[in-house]
Amino acid sequence: MSLLRLVCEHFVAPADDPHERPLDGSVRPGEDSDGACAATVPRTPPAVALLCGPADASALGAALGLAIARRHRCAAVVVCVWIGERRARVAWRAPALPAARRLASGLAARGHDATGAGRLAGVSLPAGCEDAATEACRAAAAAAAAGGTPTVLALGGPRVAAFDALLAAQDLVVVATRSGAAPALARLAVDGLAAEALCACACACGVPRTLPARALAESGLILLPSARRALAAPIAAMS
Repeated sequence: MSLLRLVCEHFVAPADDPHERPLDGSVRPGEDSDGACAATVPRTPPAVALLCGPADASALGAALGLAIARRHRCAAVVVCVWIGERRARVAWRAPALPAARRLASGLAARGHDATGAGRLAGVSLPAGCEDAATEACRAAAAAAAAGGTPTVLALGGPRVAAFDALLAAQDLVVVATRSGAAPALARLAVDGLAAEALCACACACGVPRTLPARALAESGLILLPSARRALAAPIAAMS
């Protein structure tokens, strides 16, 4: 492979061909739950869930989707967002790239509230927990049928039993806390997931502090360095 091609593949968007995606690695067992995971993540492409506050679900879910797209050279990622009864705020979104646009159109044709933005096909889940869980399962099945597209499930609210089966199906569950929150809270949440055997792998991360980092991620455009730093643990877990 030429040096020019290596440089191009590093900086330029990959082709839409799903067969060109490299296989995922795994995470070393026994690592600290605040950093990397305590179990391996063998499946490619990954399915990742996010537990966070409702105000952070959309931006942080999008940021994780972009991180997955970059790590796995994916043409598109499905990001399902649930914020309960909270009204979703209007955010600017970049025009969808072809793969994300096709994926969002396919999801919308199946009855999902889907919108494309950059590399992301976002799905707004209904407020009711049971309905949201059912729709998230359907969206994941559609993503799997669309060439094995990765998925992010961003749950913005307290953990409820309706989502436990979904969490158990994920390769990675990320617990996100805002700056200033006690680190022990994240550790308790991660340890609780492991103790209840609700997921194969869990880790904690922070929430990007700056508005530009959040806005650019939610637009589907790019992850700024500050966002990548905040997501260091899940990015390492997906390595």
